[in-house]
Amino acid sequence: MNNTSMKAHILALLHFTRQQELHLIANLSDAERNATGTPNTETTKGVWAAKDFLANMLHWKELQTQKLVTVQRGEVPPDWTDIKVVHQINVETFTRYRTSTFQAIEEEAEHAFNAFITQVERMSEEELNDPHYYAWLEGTRLRNEVLNYGFWYPCNQLTICAFQLGKKQLAFQLQEALVQAVRQSTLPNEGVGVAIYNMVCFYATNGEPEKALQYLPEALRLRPTLFEVSKRDSDLGGLRANPAFQAILTDPALLALVPLSELVKPHDLHTSLRGEVPPLVIDVRGSAEYAAGHVEGAVNIPLGNLESQLSQIPRERPVVTYCNMHHQGASRGELAATKLREQGYQVRTLDGGYPAWKEQSFPVEVALQV
Repeated sequence: MNNTSMKAHILALLHFTRQQELHLIANLSDAERNATGTPNTETTKGVWAAKDFLANMLHWKELQTQKLVTVQRGEVPPDWTDIKVVHQINVETFTRYRTSTFQAIEEEAEHAFNAFITQVERMSEEELNDPHYYAWLEGTRLRNEVLNYGFWYPCNQLTICAFQLGKKQLAFQLQEALVQAVRQSTLPNEGVGVAIYNMVCFYATNGEPEKALQYLPEALRLRPTLFEVSKRDSDLGGLRANPAFQAILTDPALLALVPLSELVKPHDLHTSLRGEVPPLVIDVRGSAEYAAGHVEGAVNIPLGNLESQLSQIPRERPVVTYCNMHHQGASRGELAATKLREQGYQVRTLDGGYPAWKEQSFPVEVALQV
């Protein structure tokens, strides 16, 4: 990857998203602009109006802009990995803008986008792309956050909004344009694979199974960790009886690309920890997630820091990695195990991750300092 050009590609993707946003706005009727939505709660899913989607996207851009300003001051920014925090922000945003007119929100969205772009332009290539530039990133890249809140998330919201409004063709056009934009960027193949896979899911759940099957092999080639995900993904449930889908999942060329994943059940790990040679358990989540609760005795080495901390991992001892395993086959725990296996370690991954361990009432600790 050419880091000297990555910043320009990031900015191009942010501008692309804004253009898609404006395109959707231009296709709204007066009734759709003036519609009032209902909020999400902890127990029920609301139905947002177009202005609610727009308000939500602009607020996350504002928060990301503030985060980048905080970063450049040399301070540690807020963390939004906790889904409860994200939900609360979304609820507060809905309430804040509930009585605002569409025009007022539209004007604020323009201001938020311009401020976001200006702040990203102030960031250096190194700040955006060097995984070790900021210690609090724990081996990840700042550009990932910028793209999450300025590209991936708003494009997903725009697609959901379009479908909800019955603008199916517009939603498909957005997904196809998104894939094309990612192809033209210098994002790694994994990012392109995710974009294509998301498009496959939209096709599969909206009456276009042939298109879904057409693009699925490319998505799996570019992001092999999605292979296991595709077997369980409810979005692809309607394809599973299709012989073409079954052929894709048994294609030897694709299977050869899938990283080996050996899982250990929580009960078996609990037993082995009390054996003669207990494994070293590594929590590869972020430090905040680790501090909130982890497997008793586990050490914390965030996935992004794993390669730089191999010297801390004894080679003569079996290893078990884990995360929250929200996406089996593409989880952080399995990615860490693959990296360690390539270095010659004997390693397995905790099946179901920390949630499965905790659910079975095995010992946990909170905020252990290591």
